[in-house]
Amino acid sequence: MKKISRKSSKSEAFFLRRGDIVDIVAPASACSEEHFRMGVKWIESMGFKPRFNAHLLQPDLYLSNSDSFRFQDLKKALYAKDSKAIWCLRGGYGSFRLWPELLKLSKKAPPKVFIGLSDITSMHQFLNQKWGWPTLHASLLDRVGQNKLPADVEQELVQVITGEKNAVSFANLTPMNAQASKKKVIKGTVRGGNLCTFMVSIGTKLQPKYQKKDNVILFFEDIGERGYKVDRFLQHLSQADAFKNVAAVVFGDFVDGLESNGQSLVQETLMRFAKQTKIPVFAGVETGHGVIQRPLFFNSKAVLTCDKNPNMIVYSPYAP
Repeated sequence: MKKISRKSSKSEAFFLRRGDIVDIVAPASACSEEHFRMGVKWIESMGFKPRFNAHLLQPDLYLSNSDSFRFQDLKKALYAKDSKAIWCLRGGYGSFRLWPELLKLSKKAPPKVFIGLSDITSMHQFLNQKWGWPTLHASLLDRVGQNKLPADVEQELVQVITGEKNAVSFANLTPMNAQASKKKVIKGTVRGGNLCTFMVSIGTKLQPKYQKKDNVILFFEDIGERGYKVDRFLQHLSQADAFKNVAAVVFGDFVDGLESNGQSLVQETLMRFAKQTKIPVFAGVETGHGVIQRPLFFNSKAVLTCDKNPNMIVYSPYAP
């Protein structure tokens, strides 16, 4: 892909342009040194300036480093006045271990582009709920660096983070219950992320509580979870009133999670959930742990059109 060439716009304070600093953080698991370097080179190839701590990868059990190091490194990136973006290296596990220290931060930093998915859902939850940031559910840097994204998805990601594309449209969604087929338009914001990681917030200080006026559209995806586990997560959220005042639920990719006979019960599980839910439920959002990981902004303007041929448009923050 060609290097970035940015035109001036009203969004210069938020979106990236050539020469901007991108802070690389690893609030969860580690990746190999080789994949890390590949991610660094990719950022450089885009014309941005990668910045990271030399001790970023010093694995501590299943984490990229100690809790203290990961928190301090993330904090530095959040408050850095000279960087325009924070890109998470890898998911896995461990981000929510940083919540206790993050919740002690009394000063909110101005928003910047924050990118990641999977376990990084915990970081999205904190930044969306406590700091009011828009964040970007998109590919982790180790995956981008390995050239695992289809060319068109990589191009779309770059266009989104540079502000060259003002919205991402998810067409041909599948209505999963009668409520989803009724003709109506929901204008609100998207929240959510990895289902298992999101579910862990129940009972914590970051347990989501939505207002009806917010018109929150909850998005979920997951990997490696069998049908009964997906059902457990959804039941837990439902019984904890996590869907109270939620305007709609949209599902992304649910991959792997096969039974011992090689079959999957996940889609049947999602369908049963939809039929037992009184709010519109859709499937078909092209992002998650699958091959196609399209960028999806959280806490930014979204329009979900419910009908027999539903679609969802999510606008970039500060888009004209």
